[in-house]
Amino acid sequence: MKKILLATIASAFALTSCVDLNLAPLSEGSSETWYSTPAEIEMSVNDFYRTAFFPINDKWWGDDATRRNQLNLMQDGSMTAENGTTRGRWENYYKGIARALRLLSKMDAARAMGVSEATITQYEGEAYFYLGFAYGNLAFHWGDAILDKVGMTLDEAYSMPRSPKAEVLAYAYDCFDEAAKRLPESYGGIQRATKGAAYAFKARTALWCGDYAIAATAAKDCMDLQVYKLHDNYQDLFTASWSDEWIFFFRGDVTLKQYLFAAADVQNVIPRLAGGWGGVWAPSYELICAYPCIDGKPIDESPLYNPKDLFENRDPRLAMTVVPFATAHNKSVLDGTYDPRDYEWLGIEHTPDPSRIEVMKFSADSKVGNNDSKARAEHAAYNGFNVKKFVDASWLENGYKGAPTTYPYMRYGDVLLMYAEAMIEQNKCTQEVLDATVNKLRERAYAGTGIEYPKVVNGTQAQMRTMIRTERFIEMALEGWRYEDLIRWRLAEKVFNTPTYFLARTWSGSTSWDGDISKVPDTYKQLIQNWKDGNYPLGGVPQIDENGIADLSEMVEKGYIVKAAERNFNKDRDYLWPVPAADRLINDKLDQNPNW
Repeated sequence: MKKILLATIASAFALTSCVDLNLAPLSEGSSETWYSTPAEIEMSVNDFYRTAFFPINDKWWGDDATRRNQLNLMQDGSMTAENGTTRGRWENYYKGIARALRLLSKMDAARAMGVSEATITQYEGEAYFYLGFAYGNLAFHWGDAILDKVGMTLDEAYSMPRSPKAEVLAYAYDCFDEAAKRLPESYGGIQRATKGAAYAFKARTALWCGDYAIAATAAKDCMDLQVYKLHDNYQDLFTASWSDEWIFFFRGDVTLKQYLFAAADVQNVIPRLAGGWGGVWAPSYELICAYPCIDGKPIDESPLYNPKDLFENRDPRLAMTVVPFATAHNKSVLDGTYDPRDYEWLGIEHTPDPSRIEVMKFSADSKVGNNDSKARAEHAAYNGFNVKKFVDASWLENGYKGAPTTYPYMRYGDVLLMYAEAMIEQNKCTQEVLDATVNKLRERAYAGTGIEYPKVVNGTQAQMRTMIRTERFIEMALEGWRYEDLIRWRLAEKVFNTPTYFLARTWSGSTSWDGDISKVPDTYKQLIQNWKDGNYPLGGVPQIDENGIADLSEMVEKGYIVKAAERNFNKDRDYLWPVPAADRLINDKLDQNPNW
């Protein structure tokens, strides 16, 4: 028992704690009378572990996922100083900071109550851990931030200017160090912030902010603990009930109705034939194109890439992240050995093939209409792909109200990637570093496939930078951190000024065509022909740039896909978030970030 199990703590105390979650930002604790007993102090510590204080990004903030033709404020230029997401995060970070500082100020009182020194040390570690986390996020998203180290009064808070980003970061690093000194490597019972978590989050903060030497040291400190290890199977990692790879995580709980993947997520992801809405939220074309072939080369360089069968000869993580299906040019289809059970997903033979009007429903041992194809359902997967990562049969239970899936907020695989990247950016990468990090991840991905994984061999800094950015894209796909990667790499101005894409809006299937293309409306015939020609759902071979990102414009010109929505990112403004307008109305010392 050596990780951080947050759902039990967070769920229980979200229901029972007396701590007021509606505190104004930068305020003191809930009341002077709280913290008057050891139980109240313990409840206050436990109450840190909730997603209000550790916010989880929407999975489609980045370019690894798409949500029909909808965009979000991170991509479409609609963020404002009044926006609820940015305002809420700013406020909640400062609520957590105020509580952490108040907790630290109450430790002498805790001693007087008879709380043991070991417990006090742990509480201090948890408070410092949160201070490091919150200030690190404030520095990354806002740059300069109000820096409170002692617990300000309201009057002080309302007249305090922002401190420079460098000072905020220095304090965040110091807090992580203080946390690491105090926190245990593991717990014998309930799990919470650990020494390894302090190192890992310090590494993430430093990497995000370009402090590569600090990031490398912190990541290596976490690795050297030898507490964590990679889960044996990449796909099983995201549906497991427990993993030694998890460092900091949130678990869904059906009984307490706490879901990291709520009803809309479940229905958006589950295919239509399995009872969902079928790919409203789906892996993006950019993500599909990022997975290299089994020779380790990108799809625009590898002779193994078959654009008429996107899953053939690809990194195994593709078929573990995206629901695979056989194309009309799949080898088994062409040689007559196709077995529908090879493509079973949630009890259904899965294929978006518009020429397949029926598929097998295995529980009934009979064929049913293929509503996961646009031949029968206009609103089937908008780009032809469905999410597999995180999903299992539990998503079909509980009336689709939410999935009990565990969300790994920090996992050991990410630490390995962070260490490799930090060493690459310092131009200190060695083969030993690669073998201990990226090659371990690739070895895990290929385990059990009978295919020798393509070992990364050390090269120039530019080559290694391309490798690590691609590796992060696919290894961390759909986990919610792609947005931060695009921001810190200064790629958002490129990615978020290109469109999102999906298939052409087509015939709804209201008229039966019985496989006879002559009965299909003219606007739909091209889609059928694309499939028959092997150019569905993507087609062609897009060019992959030095950051692992595909240029899909040629696919649009050829009519294989269409533009869904135009993204908009202002490089002179959007790399930093705006300081909330409400706080600036109260505190006239708060300046605003450029161009907001």
